[in-house]
Amino acid sequence: MKTYHQLLLLFTALLTMNVHCEKDETTPPDQLPPYTQTGANTLGCLVNGRVFIPREHDLTGKYFGWYDDDLTLYIDRNGERVYIGIWDKTVTDTGAYDLTYVNAQKNVFYLPAFGGGFRTNPLHTGKLHIQYWDKQKHIMAGTFYFDAIGDDSSIVHITDGRFDMIYN
Repeated sequence: MKTYHQLLLLFTALLTMNVHCEKDETTPPDQLPPYTQTGANTLGCLVNGRVFIPREHDLTGKYFGWYDDDLTLYIDRNGERVYIGIWDKTVTDTGAYDLTYVNAQKNVFYLPAFGGGFRTNPLHTGKLHIQYWDKQKHIMAGTFYFDAIGDDSSIVHITDGRFDMIYN
């Protein structure tokens, strides 16, 4: 009988602990800025499943520019950076753009705050999708993703990237 009561007490304690442990139901993509097309000046992505966005109200932590059919996008947070540069005069309309590194034409990389960098190549690439472009209001919105390889052959996965920016 004593064992029965001990088991019952243990079961009740475990059940009570489970009730008090509230689980965070928010998944990392839900913590990113929402998909919008209003010029909200939002930018973010996941880096190996971890949310990566500029600090709130950080004017130097994000940049988006389009000029003369070239595009530059970056997120910087305390020295950690996701960077996309397409300088081959091809960014002219909505659509998908390849993010394979080409010296002096496309530069796509991830830099951790400390350590080496990661860059796309013909085997590790991605896409930038421009889904909305209002050339009168200078608003561009879309999504991006890419895989990049480091000098030590490790891979970083940049996923669920999204932007809704007013460009210069």
